[in-house]
Amino acid sequence: SLSVCGTGKMKLWHSITVLICLVTIIHGCDVPIKHYTTMKCTPIGKSGTNGCPARFDCSSLTQHDNNKCYFNGKTYALTEQVPNELVSPYCSALCYCRMATPFAQFRCTHIDCAEFFQRFDENCIRTYKPNSCCSSGRICGDERNKLAKCTVNGETVLAGQKIYPSSNKCFSCICHEGFNEANITSDPYCSESVCGFELFYAKQVYSGGAPVYYEDRCCPWEWRMPKDSDRLVEGSGKKTTTTNDPAMQCKYGKLTMNVGDSLVPEVTEQYTYKCSCQIPPLAQCVMTKN
Repeated sequence: SLSVCGTGKMKLWHSITVLICLVTIIHGCDVPIKHYTTMKCTPIGKSGTNGCPARFDCSSLTQHDNNKCYFNGKTYALTEQVPNELVSPYCSALCYCRMATPFAQFRCTHIDCAEFFQRFDENCIRTYKPNSCCSSGRICGDERNKLAKCTVNGETVLAGQKIYPSSNKCFSCICHEGFNEANITSDPYCSESVCGFELFYAKQVYSGGAPVYYEDRCCPWEWRMPKDSDRLVEGSGKKTTTTNDPAMQCKYGKLTMNVGDSLVPEVTEQYTYKCSCQIPPLAQCVMTKN
């Protein structure tokens, strides 16, 4: 039964039900929630008719252990290493959990691919494997002309090259014969992006920051830390019985935000930041170019 979605009592012993629940409740949500799905937070309830959860339950936030690291729903003990295949898309390797102030964080080794130091030959293409940072090969001349072609976003790429479909910014693919953009969620040559903010921005994430989304990017572009100058603007919507429910509020610095509340927009020389409480427990921001 999918009624478990609204109870807040999901159990891992029903992993298939949980998976169906996640897909069902999040499909069609018009609010960016990639930060929650990356941390494997549990969706609770539904919010109106926009297909979004009412809130998320995030154990890595509410039950955070300062002596452990968190990545993609898994907890890592001090000195424990993340499998290289999970971090290679970020051009990283040997990521391990280490003690830091004020809490444990990952330290990673950056990968410098050989092609970074080679002159590009316009008669060749570099080929890649799914979830890889560096190219796996090079095909040139007549052999290149024999490769299958994929047309995506109005551009033609060759088999082995990377594709970033505009129809779903959270997926990347490798061009191959028979590629169909309509089937990217089931294509073995396609993979859903796993945002790397827990690897590289743990301090901001677990110190009360808010994810900042930019244009149509899938993952948060950056994390905005609370400022003393932040000013609250109460939402104009009708107050409900959940208004004073802590589970239905966003904590941002010294501010407690009800759903619908926002901050006075911050305008810099290049960008405008609009932050609000839409789906607790985190406030979230949208960055637009001026």
